[in-house]
Amino acid sequence: MTLKYRWSLVGSFICCLFVAVLWGGNLGAVYPFVEIVLKGDTLHEWIDKQDDETLSAIATIEGEIKTLTANGLNEENKSALARLKSNLGTEQDKQWWNEALRPYIEDWAPNTAFQTLAWLMGLMFIGTVLRGIFLMGNMVLVARVGQRTVLDLQNDVFRNVLQMETSEMEVKGTGDLISRIRGETSVVGQAISVLFGKTIREPMKLAACLIGAACVNWRLLILSCLICPIAGYLMIWLAKVTKRANKKAMEESAKLLDRLYQALTYQRVVKAFTMESGERERFETVAKDVYRKAMKIAWFNSFSRINNEVLGVTMISLSVLAGGYLVLNGQTELFGIKMSAAKMDFGRVMLFFTFLIGVADPLRKMADVYNTIQGGVVAADRVFPLIDQTPAVHDVQEPVKIPDGKLEVQFDNVTFSYNEDRQILNGVSATIPAGSSVAIMGNNGCGKSTLINLVPRFYDVAGGSIKLGGVDVRHSSLQGLRSRIGYVTQQTMLFNDTIAENIGYGTTTASSAAVIEAATKAHAHDFILQLEQGYDSQIGEHGGKLSGGQRQRLSLARAILKDPDILILDEATSQIDIESETLIHQTLATFIKDRTTLIITHRVSTLELVDYIMLMNEGEVVDFGTHEELMARCAEYRRIRNLDFQEAA
Repeated sequence: MTLKYRWSLVGSFICCLFVAVLWGGNLGAVYPFVEIVLKGDTLHEWIDKQDDETLSAIATIEGEIKTLTANGLNEENKSALARLKSNLGTEQDKQWWNEALRPYIEDWAPNTAFQTLAWLMGLMFIGTVLRGIFLMGNMVLVARVGQRTVLDLQNDVFRNVLQMETSEMEVKGTGDLISRIRGETSVVGQAISVLFGKTIREPMKLAACLIGAACVNWRLLILSCLICPIAGYLMIWLAKVTKRANKKAMEESAKLLDRLYQALTYQRVVKAFTMESGERERFETVAKDVYRKAMKIAWFNSFSRINNEVLGVTMISLSVLAGGYLVLNGQTELFGIKMSAAKMDFGRVMLFFTFLIGVADPLRKMADVYNTIQGGVVAADRVFPLIDQTPAVHDVQEPVKIPDGKLEVQFDNVTFSYNEDRQILNGVSATIPAGSSVAIMGNNGCGKSTLINLVPRFYDVAGGSIKLGGVDVRHSSLQGLRSRIGYVTQQTMLFNDTIAENIGYGTTTASSAAVIEAATKAHAHDFILQLEQGYDSQIGEHGGKLSGGQRQRLSLARAILKDPDILILDEATSQIDIESETLIHQTLATFIKDRTTLIITHRVSTLELVDYIMLMNEGEVVDFGTHEELMARCAEYRRIRNLDFQEAA
């Protein structure tokens, strides 16, 4: 996904490279400061001294070689001759560099010691400013890649979550899904920023220091790095345990968010049953678990920091002991092992120590890298399954178009279950003629709501088929199918937005006049005008600023505005007072005329609107027909009617 922003990554890599080079260059300024400025010399005088010392050393070594050769070569002399030739090569290399630098020094270098100091400080200042500019460029480019990746991930995850089956969303939990969409994607973005930021920049800085130290004395550098394998092993071990801790911490954080979401969403129930203290205890329990996991990660992070700090100090300590011995005793060997081609002077040793000290800063900044990246890996493990999974309900490759106009609904031996333990629908078969309406009745749990939820494919049938206009709903595109269906549930589903936006939801091209007309038909227009801002009034979360009846009428207005070919009403008038219900029934009597309509209801008054009645019991169709037909032949229907009349009375 990040390859979409490869040019930003290329730019950030180039910036990292310049940052590393300038970091090493600033540290390298120690040598001219110690060897030239502190001795009161200029670069002209320093290059002359270097020339004299190098030429003198070459002459001395050549003389020793001649003497050794003249005395004859035995095994001991051969070893000494090889060492002298190695030293001669080193001095000749110095002489080559002196000759290469001399023209630039003569043309550009200042002529006094103070001017040399000012020139050196100026170069360091310019280098620091340039390094800051490139560092800023790297951080901005990496942040762009990280934030754009987070944006892409959130869009992809949200798109797939919307395509999930309702049952799957209920199993995962709203809090867990919100945590993955918002929380875990942000953690992935942070890990990407670190991965292409510090994880590249700091090792490059470290490499610049190590290369500089190797140029001064690579043998001494190897000695200083003897501790690295042990520190590396500890680093790998810490990365593994930190990953496990991060996974547990994210799972606990998701539980905390889910607990918080439910407590706030159902606040009225919490208050009604005086469960404030119980919810506080449950929240505190989960919050303590999150705290414990976070502290465990903090411990591992601190161990990682200590590991890197000890690594840096140990490297410096080994180099100080070895380098100090070589310089103070004028030696080139340590325990019989050759550590330097020539005797090291004070300036070179200080430069070597400076480069090693420069290693400490990248090591310190990299201490937090592993924890962040491990957290990102764990977050990715929770995010990408949501992107990669294929929804159980999905479009076919070549969808069949549902015919225009009135639609016949045919249930053909439909079976369905949410799990293997219990079958909800057992071979439901019924045909609803095009343009007619049917009331679906039955006891709670008999499968009424499940059956109508299969029509817009909120779930797919386990067996049998559902056809609209002769087309199996599974062979149609989801968008084409659901665009033909209007749906109003018993539990009103309204957004924290204006009344006009809620009525026009899903019908984006509707005019203000059409919205008002739909609200009028649903008998919502009058109470809307009584609000301070009318149709622009905010209704709060879940429509909390409105009464239950008002919310239900807005849901009906939304369905009326859509003008669907198939209308599904699931206890849609259950929360409306008798007077409003009478008015709405007058609207529905006109609205559902010649429109295929499925109504789940327990109210006797609603039955007057429909053409047919389908009676269900334990996932099966008991009877199907008109009111008169069922009254004549179905004892169960007569019993339900008598109970309804008694309740109405």
